[in-house]
Parts: sequence; C-alpha cells; structure tokens
Amino acid sequence: MTNEALTAVVLMNLGGPDDLEAVEPFLFNIFNDRDMIQLPLGWLWQRRWAEMLAKRRAPESRANYERIGGRSPILEFTEAQARALEAELGPGYRCYVAMRAWHPFTEEAVDRLLADGATEVVALPLYPQRSRTTSYSSAAELRRVLARKAPHLPLREVCCWPEEPGFLDAWAREVRRTMEGIAPERRAAAHILFSAHGLPQSVVDKGDPYYVQTLASCRGVMDRLPPGTPWSLAFQSRATKVKWLEPATEHELERLAKAGVKDVVVVPIAFVTEHVETLFELDLLLKEPALAAGIEGYHRVPAPALAPELIGALAGLVRRCRAGTLPLCARPEGVKLKCACRGDGKV
Repeated sequence: MTNEALTAVVLMNLGGPDDLEAVEPFLFNIFNDRDMIQLPLGWLWQRRWAEMLAKRRAPESRANYERIGGRSPILEFTEAQARALEAELGPGYRCYVAMRAWHPFTEEAVDRLLADGATEVVALPLYPQRSRTTSYSSAAELRRVLARKAPHLPLREVCCWPEEPGFLDAWAREVRRTMEGIAPERRAAAHILFSAHGLPQSVVDKGDPYYVQTLASCRGVMDRLPPGTPWSLAFQSRATKVKWLEPATEHELERLAKAGVKDVVVVPIAFVTEHVETLFELDLLLKEPALAAGIEGYHRVPAPALAPELIGALAGLVRRCRAGTLPLCARPEGVKLKCACRGDGKV
C-alpha cells in the first residue's frame, strides 16, 4: 500500500481457455452471460441452457484449440500489451488484465489493484468497436465488482475507439507490410477483406453501435491505403441459428473466388490480439475452402498487438479519459445508436 496516487488501468478482453480442460467452463461463461447471449426470460433458464450447450460444443471446440497448441494465447498477448502500456504511461499508472470469460476474471483484477493501493480506475476495453455483447458486458461486470468491493473508488470508462488514429495507423501499416509479400504484378488487384466477429442482426437493430463503428474502422484503414484498392467487410463466428450480420466471411470468400479474385488480404479488424478466431477460424477453417474455391493467395494480416502506434493510441485514450476530453464515438448522420459515451444508453 502507498499514499501516492495510483491510476489503475483495467484492460478488458474476453479471455480464452488456458488448457483443454478449461474449454467447457469457458464456453459456459460465454453462454451464461446475458449481455453476450440475450434470451427471452433468460434469468429463468439461461444457466441450464448454457450448461447443456457448453457440454455439447466442448468436444469440437477442444479439437479446434488442439490445432493451435491446446490453449488460447490471448492472455499472453494481453499481458504484454499491459506491460507495454504501463511503460508508455509512465509513473503513477499500473495496468491490470480483466477477462470476461476466463482467468484472470474481473474480480481477480480488482483484488490486485486494491492490494496495490489504487486511488482511481480507468476501464479500457480492448474491443475497439462498442457492443453490448463485448465492451458493455465487461464494463458492467467491472462496475458490479467495484460497487461491492470499493464503492468509493473513482471509475472512469473509455467507451470505444473505432476511429482512433493510432489504431488505424497500426492496421494500415500491417496491411501494407502484408501486401508487400504479394507479387508486384498482382498486388494492385488484391482484395482487402475485413473480417469482424459477427452479431445477431436483432442486436444491431436495437441500437447496438458495433456495425456502424466497425464500418468506420474499415473506412479509416482504407483512407490510409492507395486510392482505389478494392475492399469489403464480412462477419465470422456465427454462434446461433438466428439471422446474423451479413455477409458471412466464408460466403464473401466464395463470392470473391467466383469473381476471379486471386489474392485476398484478410484483416481481422475487430481484434487487437491473436486468439482462436484468428489462428484457427481465419488461418485454418476459412483458408482451406477459400484456396479450394480458387483463391490463389490467402494473406492474413497479423493483429497489431504491440504495434507502437496502437500502444500509443491506448495511452492517449487513458490520458484523455482522465482529463474528460475523449471525443464522442462514431455516429453517422441519420443513424440512431445507443452509446454510453453519449449518455443516451449503456450499450
């Protein structure tokens, strides 16, 4: 404990199983979260449904994790981001990792920051685009834990950062670097495919800002690339049978192959670290049929986890959050969204 001021920056992400035994409880935690999965009268029956669904899906999910080393690397990447951000922020700051669906859980992070004598907390989602299913769920849990354990500790929240210049700069640099690996005579015709985690269409229809903000991120990256570069946005990881955001990434890859596209540059625009959705879904599950369909060059851009531009952007967000000078989130004219940073909805 210390009497000096200490700002605790809580980096919030989903998390991932650290071994194969953790896969089923990790899935249960996702399916049982009523912000991530919204079921009618879920408070009555969602826990039982989550138990059954996690048990049913665990064998396939374990097999997926086996193909990427038997665990998720997301914690190692996020811990490295925390240390890099701490160094960028300098004295008076300490960074903590809080995962929503696996260790270290939010309560573990809060216990550590309280033991260190934190005098205020800044919540920093590692989801650039805001959604009830991701950043809101994590922030709501942090509020609940702090209200129970340290109700008088000041809490400030970064809402979202889909158009943060450093974030876009980091992705643009990684895209350019990846495209340099394409033969010069084919580079100009390469198609950039942004792939983001999907959401049920009903969630977006209720005012969730995720789709609009993801589109804004894509456009921000494209503004930093040569004019006329072809691109599109698709969505991966559909988890239920209801209508989800379209097109699905696998369908967009099929369309591009049929259109004669030879090189596809895949950009996981909604992620800033590698995990099962990049290492398995994009690198293995979707790549293999894309090549079979006629895509000759499948180039997946690595997530800019420790890119200096990204770490600098995160530091700037924290400082501006403390100063109360964060800009409002993306909201194109005529589009009605709910977003916490605008005070019109805790999305």
